[in-house]
Amino acid sequence: MGRPLLLLAVLGAAAVAVWPGIYAQDDGPPPYYWPHRTVGIPVNVDQLQRLPQPPAYLQLYYAVQRGTFQKGPRLPVNQLQPLDGGKRGFLFTAERDGDFEFTVQFVYADGSTSPRVEELAPQQRIIIDTTPPVVRILALPDGVEWQATDEHLDPRGIQLQCRWPGTRDWTTVTDRAMRATDRYNWQLPAGKSLEVRVLARDRAGNTGVSPVVRIPPEGAATAGLMRPHPAPDWLGGGRSLPAPRIDYVNSLKFDVEFSIQRMGRSGVRAAYLFVLKNTGGWEFAKKVDVQLRPGEKDPILTIPYEASSEGTYGFYVIPESGAGKRADDPRTDDPPMLYVVVDTTPPYLKITGVQVRPGNRGPLVEITWECADPNLMPQPVSLEWSLDRTAAKWNEVKYRLDNLPNSSVGRYVWEISDPQLWKFWLRARAVDKAANTTEYIWPEEVIVDLEKPAATIHKVRSSGKGGSGGSSTPPPTVTLPPGGEPAPGSPASPPPPPPTPSANQPSPPIPSGMGLPPPPPAAASPPDVPAAAPTPPPSAPSGT
Repeated sequence: MGRPLLLLAVLGAAAVAVWPGIYAQDDGPPPYYWPHRTVGIPVNVDQLQRLPQPPAYLQLYYAVQRGTFQKGPRLPVNQLQPLDGGKRGFLFTAERDGDFEFTVQFVYADGSTSPRVEELAPQQRIIIDTTPPVVRILALPDGVEWQATDEHLDPRGIQLQCRWPGTRDWTTVTDRAMRATDRYNWQLPAGKSLEVRVLARDRAGNTGVSPVVRIPPEGAATAGLMRPHPAPDWLGGGRSLPAPRIDYVNSLKFDVEFSIQRMGRSGVRAAYLFVLKNTGGWEFAKKVDVQLRPGEKDPILTIPYEASSEGTYGFYVIPESGAGKRADDPRTDDPPMLYVVVDTTPPYLKITGVQVRPGNRGPLVEITWECADPNLMPQPVSLEWSLDRTAAKWNEVKYRLDNLPNSSVGRYVWEISDPQLWKFWLRARAVDKAANTTEYIWPEEVIVDLEKPAATIHKVRSSGKGGSGGSSTPPPTVTLPPGGEPAPGSPASPPPPPPTPSANQPSPPIPSGMGLPPPPPAAASPPDVPAAAPTPPPSAPSGT
């Protein structure tokens, strides 16, 4: 149709994508990786305002896994959703992780569109990835072997860390680059041990952490001994087990749930629970009696367990048949069936600043905070307000906010359009993956009424007898006798008027505001034009 085409930018994209068809390759725009299911897609509003024939609506289309375009939200141009940084556009929430492509169609007042549906092509590609990498680790007498796996693993995001037992801070090994599947050895002093872990980051910024292992492993008599069992499957041999799941709990006491996948004709009479703690190898934890016969519906069975402290625990269950048969105990290189992160500590949360300034439709409240926890939920922070500090239910400012990329601080700007709201209490909440929750209330009421009242004087009225203001009684009339003197009993003559000042005598100043019209209002400034520049990219993982 010859109409100008809209430019899109993904929140955090490095550059604005232009209309497809000018790409040198068939793959379309380069992908951007995003660690949350909700993504903001800013629209270049400044460009829309410069179009000779702007559209009335914008229709967002999306495609999943490079498939067919589907309709997303349709918004009037003047009602685009507010995004971070004062921008406006679309908020898109994906139901799952995946490869998403986006494009926008213009819809004009006469119902025509540009481009047509059959001409749609991607303007932006976003890979939504909320899953952290899985990191498996094996302790050797003098070192560790590990493997990090993730569909979008950052090959430069592998970190090997160690510390002396009993100390708190980790030291990152930096003498060479670490690979996703790798091995590292130390020359430890006699009688010394070392705690080791491996961190892996994917391209979206999600970080996975291995269990902590100690070298040399408990029971290793001499450094340099060969492993008594073949290496695990992920290092090139041995048994293959499914990758373990990670659960989070906020109590030292919890139940380990399991079910029986296969049994013989004698059924199952017992189950043995083994645990892999932060350091060391597999330990027998508990035996429970189980009465299960062939043909019975497979129930969900539980084994109570109490952890000694916070940390990461691996679990392995071995059932025993009615005939007394069971598999061997888990070997050193067998990965857990389930990891459990015991986290009883609520997140650290504090509102660090609240600043109020004028806005276009209402006051703008800029809220900054600090939030930190090793197991934070994605988008862990929620902001709320209330007229009552002790209210049981608070109102939403904005739910599911995240810190700034690769930091423990966050920021949100709230535009208050309600003309009746001029003061309130502000609260922040943060939650981690173990459901620990922290609340923080800003210590002072937030005042958003920045207006200074103004007044003007209309006229002056004289007071009646007795000083009652507002009396409209006319002044008395004075009757003069023929001689010019006041009649007996008449009121005294009013004083003569003040003399007229001479030319060389300055006139007394006129009191400010007395009898003068109010000053004209200041010329209203035009509203700020939303920023047209695309949003900067999310901070890439170090080394990307």
